[in-house]
Amino acid sequence: MKTIFIIVSGIADIPDLELEGRTPLMLAATPSLDALAKCGCCGSIMTLADDVPLTKTNAILSLLGFDFRKTPPSGEELDHFGRSESVGEADKGIDYFVIPKFSGHGVVISAHPAIRGIGKMALLTPLDMRTCHFDGDNMLRGMADAAIEAIEDHEFVLLHVECAASMSRKGDLKGKIRAIENIDADVITPIADYVWNAKLQMNMVVVPECVMSWRSRGNERGEVPAVVYFNDDPPYNMSTFDEESVVDGPLNTPLPGDLIRKLVTFEPYSVEEM
Repeated sequence: MKTIFIIVSGIADIPDLELEGRTPLMLAATPSLDALAKCGCCGSIMTLADDVPLTKTNAILSLLGFDFRKTPPSGEELDHFGRSESVGEADKGIDYFVIPKFSGHGVVISAHPAIRGIGKMALLTPLDMRTCHFDGDNMLRGMADAAIEAIEDHEFVLLHVECAASMSRKGDLKGKIRAIENIDADVITPIADYVWNAKLQMNMVVVPECVMSWRSRGNERGEVPAVVYFNDDPPYNMSTFDEESVVDGPLNTPLPGDLIRKLVTFEPYSVEEM
């Protein structure tokens, strides 16, 4: 089954007393995410084990099923790997083959070199951002259109969106709310419409890699909201998509890495295949 896996960095946050116990995601107008909550399978999930250092790259590696019994690559290694044009001898030292490979072919779409490096570790082909057709300055819509085009010819598309995380790092509450609303309008809406109308069985996933506080301007441990939408499943009728409303949702993925294993068929990838 084809899968569009969307990592929306930075949308999850901590309830704020000065915001009457709400989060930026709760305050944002997100009609498409709310529609996914009603039609899809939601839950509150842990993306990273407590004994693994909390970093953006570790959390995304965990979402993609990385085996942390192996030493994870550093952000610098991933950044270098993501920028490299080919797999050389130095790149093989990253041991990217420890991540099981996805069934079929897959691509990774991200403006972040380290995330492209993670995608390459998972045997996904990085999409050259220069080939994306952007509508004016709307980079988000261009990335969504690229994901839709890519899923036509591939089994798996990993799309990473960074703008809400950028606002969190700046401590910009209004900017974070606006970024979440832009993600909903320019990424979630067109992709959800495409998956909804697809003639083939297809699913889409929306999940942040970790909690990111706009107050502390950093990552925090905790559960994050996730939704999986299958275009041939009956609705689950959740009301909204946010940190609190999905807690009692039916998505049963109690351990880090469980989410991807529910969606993708894995095969061991051995050193001999390098």
